[in-house]
Amino acid sequence: MFTRSKLRGTYGRIYPVAVLSTYMLGIIEFMIRNNLRDEGMDIPRAPLYSACLLAVFFIVMGFIQLCRYKLWTNLILGILMGTGSFLSMAHYVFPFIGMEVYVCSILAVILYIIIQWRVLYSHEKFEANARRLFKLAAELIDEQSDGFTERPYSAGQVEADRDELLGFARFLNGKLVARSYYMDHNIYLAFSMNKSLLKVNHPSEVSYVAINDAGELTVRISEEDYRRYRTTLSFDQVCASLAKVFIRFLDYYCVGNEMRIITELKTAR
Repeated sequence: MFTRSKLRGTYGRIYPVAVLSTYMLGIIEFMIRNNLRDEGMDIPRAPLYSACLLAVFFIVMGFIQLCRYKLWTNLILGILMGTGSFLSMAHYVFPFIGMEVYVCSILAVILYIIIQWRVLYSHEKFEANARRLFKLAAELIDEQSDGFTERPYSAGQVEADRDELLGFARFLNGKLVARSYYMDHNIYLAFSMNKSLLKVNHPSEVSYVAINDAGELTVRISEEDYRRYRTTLSFDQVCASLAKVFIRFLDYYCVGNEMRIITELKTAR
């Protein structure tokens, strides 16, 4: 039985729905054009409007993701995919545009993905793991309240020395769970569902868990991340639960069972 997620969906879910819908519209347009040609109209059979609609979708989504994630890679990829969608049918309208141009546009998309694979993969993993962290934090929370507050939440202390904390931070950074920062005698573990961590200069721009030299743990959830919950969950409870998740992960790391962190993240639904 499927359970309804407490978090709103991602943009990634829109793409297969849009592509499939456009494909079905293309079939319908193709059938309509065939009927019109049988009635004597001199029009191409190709579903031109459907291809243009798909091209506009890719480009618009590129701009939307640029505004949200601040990552130019998404916009450029959207433009390339949109251009490729348009060129797939362009030769029916502009005879001087051969299929070779369309093939080149596809190769350009593939080449760009290969070149930018590390950026695309890292961004997707950071965002996916941030969603899993917030899902784990909200698993057992049903209480609702007035909602977001700007202040960081003090979540007590952790029992670990600095070497263990540094190793833990490096592990989470290496596994693309949270990006680590070291400043002001604090170790920051930043994560976000809204802004790409690849474009973050300071952890205060997104959500984070901070641990100082004394082992004091502080949680800060950004308003943008908190608004991704479908309901107004108790803000303090979400912060406290998120702190418990990181403390549990730190305990796994300290006893040499760090792969359990990845396993637990993957079970978040």
